[in-house]
Amino acid sequence: MNLFAIDCSNHNLSVALSTPHGTFSQHHSVKQGHSDHALAAVHQLLNDSGVSLAQLDAILFGKGPGAFTGLRIAAGIAMGLATAAGLPVVGIPTLDAIARSLPQGSGMAVIDARMGEVYAAHYLHGQCQGEISVVKAEQLVLDAIAAVAGDAIELLPAHHAQAIYVVPQASDYIALYLENPARYPASQSADLLYVRNKIALTAAEQREQKRG
Repeated sequence: MNLFAIDCSNHNLSVALSTPHGTFSQHHSVKQGHSDHALAAVHQLLNDSGVSLAQLDAILFGKGPGAFTGLRIAAGIAMGLATAAGLPVVGIPTLDAIARSLPQGSGMAVIDARMGEVYAAHYLHGQCQGEISVVKAEQLVLDAIAAVAGDAIELLPAHHAQAIYVVPQASDYIALYLENPARYPASQSADLLYVRNKIALTAAEQREQKRG
């Protein structure tokens, strides 16, 4: 099976291609330049692997939560490639990828939601327990959590849990899909998991935050 995956959910651009002969991947820090580099990374990865778009079996992408613009770029590219080649498109939650770094897949996965907030979810043996929440970092309750993983570690209050800095990578989505394809069904559209609709503080909120 040939699987291609892309993630633009934070400041990184990550692409990966899995074939029966091995996995090819690229992971770059691009800040806000996903749209400038994503297609070039896709083409380079396909060329390096010797696999054509028509030879792929599915297109995977990180569907969120994460940076709004990056999520839309990844979804757009995934949908464009899938449509061009008549392939299924599969969205995989970014926090599922983060949870792969938790010991035995258990603990809390967190992603920087900006504006002083984090996206967070509890995991047990790789399975999300309950809903994904978006909360102020200092309000996150970690007393009973053995381990926390994600890119929002430095935002969290002091705690006794094991802290693991990790960001979603395209290769994580491929691993998750191969472990349990039924858990991530294909879709006719590249739907995103936003969790919240607000993407930035107002000018008044920024002033209030600085005073605080």
